[in-house]
Amino acid sequence: MTDLTEADRGHVRIIWKQLFADPEANGRTVVLRLFTDYPETKKYFKTFKNISTEEEMQKSAQIKRHGKAVMNRLNDLIENLDNWDAACDIMTHLAERHVHVHKVGVQNFRIIFNVILNILTETLGDGFTPEIRESWQKLFNIIFNYLDNCYKQLGADF
Repeated sequence: MTDLTEADRGHVRIIWKQLFADPEANGRTVVLRLFTDYPETKKYFKTFKNISTEEEMQKSAQIKRHGKAVMNRLNDLIENLDNWDAACDIMTHLAERHVHVHKVGVQNFRIIFNVILNILTETLGDGFTPEIRESWQKLFNIIFNYLDNCYKQLGADF
């Protein structure tokens, strides 16, 4: 997070405050969009494989739970924008779980980050200015690069 300027941190926090006001609904939106735009990502979720229609996805308690988990991990990171050591601990744990438990390739983080950026662009319109978008892209690049390094150190080959 050391590459983020104070202005970047402010931009991220302003938008995040809106998003995290309803982590379940917004998290579900992210996961639904992920599965709609990138249906191949459903293969990583045993409990989601048999959910095929958008109506089933909307009603799924598992999707709601996973969406909230995504939002909670992002919240943990955003709360620690000024604490690189804590952010590293969070990201390292995230990488370890996704490598050893979930067997999910690191490129899937880039996919979900793009999904979030697209949702923010569509939802916030002019409120998601080029400067704010750039701050979010910087944040997601920092997270992705750290996770990618963790994956390499963990010997992930998928």
